[in-house]
Parts: sequence; C-alpha cells; structure tokens
Amino acid sequence: MKGFYVMATLLACGLTACSGDIEPGRSETARVTISGLATASVATSLLAGSEVFVGTVESADRGVLTARIDGRVRRILVKEGDTVKAGELLLTIEDNVAGDRLAEAEGGRQSAEARFQLTKKTWNRYQQLFEKEAITPQEMDQISANLEMARQQLRSAEATVSAARTALSHTRVTAPYEARVVRQEVREGSTVMPGAALLSLDRAGRRQVRADISESWAGRIKPGLLLTVEIPALDKRYSAPVAEVLPATDPRSRSFQITIDLPADPDLSAGLYARVLVGEPDVPALLVPVTAVINRGQLHGLYTVDAENILHYRLVRLGRQHGDQVEILAGINPGERYVVAGTERAVNGARLKE
Repeated sequence: MKGFYVMATLLACGLTACSGDIEPGRSETARVTISGLATASVATSLLAGSEVFVGTVESADRGVLTARIDGRVRRILVKEGDTVKAGELLLTIEDNVAGDRLAEAEGGRQSAEARFQLTKKTWNRYQQLFEKEAITPQEMDQISANLEMARQQLRSAEATVSAARTALSHTRVTAPYEARVVRQEVREGSTVMPGAALLSLDRAGRRQVRADISESWAGRIKPGLLLTVEIPALDKRYSAPVAEVLPATDPRSRSFQITIDLPADPDLSAGLYARVLVGEPDVPALLVPVTAVINRGQLHGLYTVDAENILHYRLVRLGRQHGDQVEILAGINPGERYVVAGTERAVNGARLKE
C-alpha cells in the first residue's frame, strides 16, 4: 500500500513538471514560412443583374452597289475599311458594247438631225409658196406631216444617245454618298451581270446595334425602351432606345431581333462587338479571379491571410462566373485579404512572408 502512494506521488509530480514547460495555446512544431504569394483584398464590384445578349454595331443605312451592265470588273479602286466621299470613283467595268452603242447612236442622231434640218428648210419654202397661193393646201399638209415626222425621229435619236451615254456611265461605279466600304463583293477580273453585288457601303452618320434576344423577353421589349449597350473594344457604355422589334421569332435559335439607336460617337464603327443588357440594374457583388479558387471535389475554397500573415483555408460558396472572375456568395467578406496567385504552394496555417 505504501508503494502505491509513492507511485501516485511521483506521477503527480511528473505531470506538474510537464504542464509548466508548455504555455497554453502554443505548439512545439514551428510554422512553415512561405514567400512569393500574390495577395489582394476582396472588393465589391457592380455586377449586371440583367441578362446579357450579343449584338453587332452596324450602320443605320447600309447599301449594296450592284452592276447595271454586264462585263468584266476592270479595276477596284477601294478596299474594305476605306472611307469614301460622294461621287468618288470606286470601281470600273470594262466597256464591252456600250461605247459602240453610243457611237452608233451618235451617228443615228446626226442623220436624224440632217433630215430634220432639210425637211424644215423645205417646209419654209413651201410655207412661202402657200402664202402666195402657189401650192394647194394638200401639198402644204403633206410637207408639214413630213416635218413633224422628222422632228419625232430626231427626238427618238436623241433619246437613244442619252440611253447609250447612261449605259456607258454604268461602267464607272461611284459612291452615292459619304460612306465606309464594308465588304468587297467581287474581285478584279470577275465577270458580272446586271444586278450582281459589287460593294457594300455603310453610310456615314448614325449607328445602331442589332441583337438577337431570347424569346422569353417577347412582348416585354418595345420601341422606345431604354437598354444598356456596352462596347468592350471602346470600354464605353450607352443608354439607348430600342428603335425596332422584329415580330418574327427564329424557330432554330428561339430568339427575335431588335435594333437599338446609338448616340452620335465618332469612335463607333460598323462591325464592333456589343453587349446588350436587358433586365434589372447593376447589383453589388464580390468577384475574385477563377484562378484563386481551390476546388476539392464538390467543395470550393480560398486561402485567406489574417492580420498576423497566417494562411487559412476558407470554404466559400460560388455564384455565376463572369469571364475570368467568379462571384462569391458566402464565406468571405469585403476587405479580407486572400491569395490571388501561387495557391498551389499555399499551406493552411503557414506564415506568409512578404
């Protein structure tokens, strides 16, 4: 029995001595130190609460120049993207028969002019004789009819010359107004027929956006409704009215088209990519780079950094992804620091050396 009390006393003394060597809240294991991790603070960003649709900037007035005669394209004097002035020569078509037809018409007009002048002189002489009663009224009527016929033939010949000149002018295609060349529809050396497309032009001035909208919005978007339009290439945003809503819905894409009138801006050019926002205004959201998120099965987390530069793996709940960023719905607060890059080297509980 005496031996039991001795062992108990020794055990109690040993535990007392041990508890005095380790301070509460401290570990004998030294923390790992990691350097070179990029960090950032969580910031609140405005996130579009509306639905986004893709659109394209285009001219409010696009025209296609077509051939009016048959022939071979001899020379194209402009290229896509060029700005042209009204009346500027854009393209020429080789003169196959228009020149010959004009020469023939000119010859016919000259003959008709000579016949008319001769008949008129004859009529003047007959008129003098008629006044002297040297010829009968029937003879005067005949020469008057001949004069009228010669006049009609001359008018017809002049009309033929005018038509031939117009046909010849069609070998030279000019800009009907100030515009930008959007597309070259033919190449030099191509053979074209009347009606064949030659060049597409966007008239200088007003611009609009054409977009395909989901059919779920049918009936809710009407002309005059203000929508937000973003042009990423210019980093610009406009509030612009809907100009037209096409009533038909495309059964393949389940969408319908709208056009939106943009305000005057010299930076806008046809063909630019546009985003059309339909719905609610922007709402605040927490966004972080997708590369900062650590995925472990069905769980998602971030490495946060506390005031003492200690790393902590924090579970978070993700929302929608927007480009290279993802929305954080829960698990972290604005202003907290987190690891942006180098997460593969981060360790929970390690100290970050900056």
